[in-house]
Amino acid sequence: MRAAVDIGGTFTDIIIYDEEMEIYWRSKVPSSPDNPEKAFIRGLMKAVETADRDISSISTITHGTTIVTNSLLEGKISKVGLIITKGFKDILEIGRQQRPDLYDLMKDRKKPLVPRCLVEEVKERITAEADVQTPLDKENARNKLERLNNRAIEALAVVFLFSFTKSKHEQEIKELAKKILGNKPVYLSSEISPEFREYERASTTVIAASVGPKVKNYLRALRKNLCVQGWNSGNLNIMHSGGGVSTPEQAEEQPQTLIESGPAAGLIGASFLSEMLGMDKVIAFDMGGTTAKAGMILGHELVCTPEYEVGGELHFSGRQKGSGYTVRTPMIDVVECGAGAGSIAWIDKGGHVKVGPQSAGAVPGPACYGKKGKEPTVTDAHLILGRLSESNFLGGEIKIDKALAENAILRRLCGPLKMDEEEAASGIIAIANASMLRILRLLTISRGYDPRDFTLIAYGGAGPLHACELAEKMLISRVIIPQMAGLFSSLGLLFSDMSTDFVETVMVALEGNTKKINKAISSLQKKAGTWFEGKKVSESNRKVLVSADMRLFRQNYELNIHIPVYPISESDMDEIKSAFHNKHEQIYGHKAPEENIQVVSLRIRAIEVRKKPVLIQVRKSEKDRIPKRQGTRNVWFEDKQMKSKIYSRDKLLYGHHINGPAIIEERESTTVLGPDWNAKVDEWGNLVLKIQKE
Repeated sequence: MRAAVDIGGTFTDIIIYDEEMEIYWRSKVPSSPDNPEKAFIRGLMKAVETADRDISSISTITHGTTIVTNSLLEGKISKVGLIITKGFKDILEIGRQQRPDLYDLMKDRKKPLVPRCLVEEVKERITAEADVQTPLDKENARNKLERLNNRAIEALAVVFLFSFTKSKHEQEIKELAKKILGNKPVYLSSEISPEFREYERASTTVIAASVGPKVKNYLRALRKNLCVQGWNSGNLNIMHSGGGVSTPEQAEEQPQTLIESGPAAGLIGASFLSEMLGMDKVIAFDMGGTTAKAGMILGHELVCTPEYEVGGELHFSGRQKGSGYTVRTPMIDVVECGAGAGSIAWIDKGGHVKVGPQSAGAVPGPACYGKKGKEPTVTDAHLILGRLSESNFLGGEIKIDKALAENAILRRLCGPLKMDEEEAASGIIAIANASMLRILRLLTISRGYDPRDFTLIAYGGAGPLHACELAEKMLISRVIIPQMAGLFSSLGLLFSDMSTDFVETVMVALEGNTKKINKAISSLQKKAGTWFEGKKVSESNRKVLVSADMRLFRQNYELNIHIPVYPISESDMDEIKSAFHNKHEQIYGHKAPEENIQVVSLRIRAIEVRKKPVLIQVRKSEKDRIPKRQGTRNVWFEDKQMKSKIYSRDKLLYGHHINGPAIIEERESTTVLGPDWNAKVDEWGNLVLKIQKE
């Protein structure tokens, strides 16, 4: 058996899969933000009990976590010392000249993760050509390390100029640090982010050092708790933001790769589903309790990015560029906003209603939970509008109270704004939708894609509640609500392969340098081969993806282009150049085929392909095309209250057809089918929603 555990801001989702019997068991429990491993163990044991199995029969547990992102957002990080090349002490202070709000003269920049008093310069210099210009002054380095040790640092980051070309000096610092700092972890930029751009490399290394001790302590506490429960012989895998899994040891060494661990899993599941259903262009939309996230899948492949920003301000149009910390590591490209089911509705100084980015979270939760939450949330609004059932929320495990939701909205919104509760609730939903529409437009229109060409796969506890309204506004005509939609990120964990990434900066022209490019690819292939051998991966399960970061000469930023054939030859140049220029035109709106192309870095992703679970087909309806409904209730759609049919998803069969307005309830999620939409159940139990009007 295999298990998947995804910890979110509000709920922790667990799926157990029996590979022999091809059966799934699942559970969903409230998260425990202060001790996330508690919800992990509680939810896992609950699923084990449901399966009537022993935990020791689980061979592999795959885990998605938000511990890194939360640590950076909350400022709960380790005290880090930074050793840097002499003359570059202020690199974190200077950073890049991006600003989150260009015209806000009073806006403060994010404080560096390492204060200036904990940054120490060391005499050394390696050139861009990998020559030692100034040898490392070891006595100087020893003094600086002792000074940092006296200041009680908990981790050390080492960033030397051009160390990605030669790591000799950083390795020497590491050896000195072992003697002076003892067991305190040391993170080298040549190991964390071995590529050019000193600020991005420094920022990434400091992020790793800031969260590394917490990741290490968390994973060890988790394994200890699992051992106490009787699970001590299986494999624990951790989802990384690149869309694969790693071992706990890898996660401890490269903690910055866990930044978008949870969202990556959902996109993996959506990618598998898109291939199974034959959909080439897909938007994966995940709405949980705290945030909403979206990613793109093209030709069944995930769209990735080599750079991301973490810990930034979650604003209504997504994460503000320049408001967080830059991390340079390959990850699935995800856009997000602070609009989740637990997002709080509030009135700003100008008297306007806002939704998020503050969230009620797992504690106290929405007002309707009855756990002393006083603020109105998106969940409370759905309950007032009749979209959620008071008695069937999470299969009846959590009782929600409409009166509490009404009281919160009346007190916080209706009174000050002099409106009735349904109007206020509809406004909350409309504002939350507006935030999510912005990230969907950012993902598609802003990048040169027509959303009308895409299918929307909606999941997460709240995704299906909003899917039809969002799709209609985006002119998307088809929506897929997968089976186990409320646990879909956990399901995605089960479909994940083990992977790791390697990168080498080359800085050469594309034309006339095939030997240099192939030499770098060969070097990366050897590293991938060593990784495969260390994991004892059979040849049949090995997969290698090669790509290049390329740009036009004199440009500052690169585009990542897949290299389909390697080693490359001169005959491959036209195909590679064409791919670059086409992507350039798509992203920037123009291309310049007469300009020369520069290859900045080469990348290899090494993948251990793993056996995938079997999705369960549902029984075909032999008689009625229209399923039996569970009842009806009045539901608000915009400014109209409409009598809507209620269906239990567990009782829907292949071939069943439902016309909106309708509510389709399942244990972990609820689908709202608008009045202009219909739904069909396919052979895999997916709800295929289509709009009926042009």
